[in-house]
Amino acid sequence: MVRELIAEVYPWESRVAIVEDGRLAEVFWADENENIGNIYKGRVKDILPGLSCAFIDIGLQKNAFIYAGDIVIPGVKKGTNALQLLKTGQDILVQVKKEAFSEKGARVTGNVSIPGHLLVLLPYQNEVSISRKIIDDIRRNSLRELMENNRPSNVGIILRTACLEAEDSEIIAELNELLRTWEEIMHRYKVSKAPSLIYEDIDVLERTLRDYLDADTSRVIINNMRLKDKITSYMSSRNVNYGFTVQYDEGDLFEKYSLEKDIKRSLRRKVWLKNGGYLIFDVAEAMTVIDVNSGKYTGIDNFEDTVFKLNLEAAVEIPRQLRLRSIGGIVLIDFVDMRDKQNQEKVISTFKKEMEKDKAHTRIVGMTGLGFLEMTRKKSRYGVSEFFTDECQHCHGRGRTINLFALACEVKRKLSNLGYVENPLLVCEAHPEFLQYLQNDENNLNYIRKKTNKEIRLQENNEMPVGEYNIYTADQ
Repeated sequence: MVRELIAEVYPWESRVAIVEDGRLAEVFWADENENIGNIYKGRVKDILPGLSCAFIDIGLQKNAFIYAGDIVIPGVKKGTNALQLLKTGQDILVQVKKEAFSEKGARVTGNVSIPGHLLVLLPYQNEVSISRKIIDDIRRNSLRELMENNRPSNVGIILRTACLEAEDSEIIAELNELLRTWEEIMHRYKVSKAPSLIYEDIDVLERTLRDYLDADTSRVIINNMRLKDKITSYMSSRNVNYGFTVQYDEGDLFEKYSLEKDIKRSLRRKVWLKNGGYLIFDVAEAMTVIDVNSGKYTGIDNFEDTVFKLNLEAAVEIPRQLRLRSIGGIVLIDFVDMRDKQNQEKVISTFKKEMEKDKAHTRIVGMTGLGFLEMTRKKSRYGVSEFFTDECQHCHGRGRTINLFALACEVKRKLSNLGYVENPLLVCEAHPEFLQYLQNDENNLNYIRKKTNKEIRLQENNEMPVGEYNIYTADQ
């Protein structure tokens, strides 16, 4: 596998694409208010025993919420009803687990984790876990012994896949760095008043580099020269030497490398396969059901061979779609029925191999009594559909409409990359309801004016649909 990271950084958002063997596999994005991974000294506002959760004031616009199972009280054993130990007004250390979105506040946890490139420090646990992708028993035993001999007895450690190729000295150096970070967090917790931010995690670009810097990565492409130098320094400080290049490229990189259309395609319910078959994705509140259909594919041999080849291609495409759409929770996959047990095993084996590329925690349960392949996937961020679309108000959530904030980000990206045109004026024509999102963002409009050396006019057109726009150039 050959992997490329393509990153776009603007004042209003950052986006990082993971491209594997020439195809978009995953997208990460964040706005300037991203909080995922940040640690706060919060204050308990409300306790709801009936829902087994509490609301925590961490200083954001909306109170965060924490489930009873995520509450950690130092010195209290797990299994104790931690919710009963909370009191309104009590201070508590929490980490953002999932961003606030729409009407929901951020989800937080007391099970703090501090990730590095090689290790993840778990201050409130005391076990050593090793990545499932490290399968060499000798190396696993060596790593476990290394940690047992060097870690404090009261902290847990996860050894990531990157430890497979790392020197022991590098692993110990990162362990000491993470321990110092935790000591600083505890010091800030003692001296700070609630609510306050006491630890700010690295941004989405560095976080992606931390997770994907390995021998499979061949190139990092970014549209910001300053951050290109920062990435080079980041690699040097961690002795990263995987032989990939860091390249600066101007303009709208997602458009230039044909990624934008792949993102838009991931919003569709139907996904066509190369052989003429297709997948149907039905996302419900509690689970996602994926149906494999033969479509235009009829094969050239017998029926069993046709079905096997169809399911085999689906077994490769579905893991990619799970990552690209950021689908989490319970997933049921309805492959076309196969009579040959060996064919069934080959399809499931191929599916498991493709899922190994996924950084999210997954568990493949197996075939249900009704013939579905059952699995779970941990979801830590909102998906493409939730980011780019809103529930349709006319059909009470049965359909989805374009998210105007996401559309405004798209317009700003396009305007900021039109500095090469000769005309001095850039015009964005759209419905007044949509233009309001741009008019209220004067700081970023001024950034675009300065970058392009152009004037910008927002032209109202009541006849245009709210989710459409037209950009063109003009004279003064």
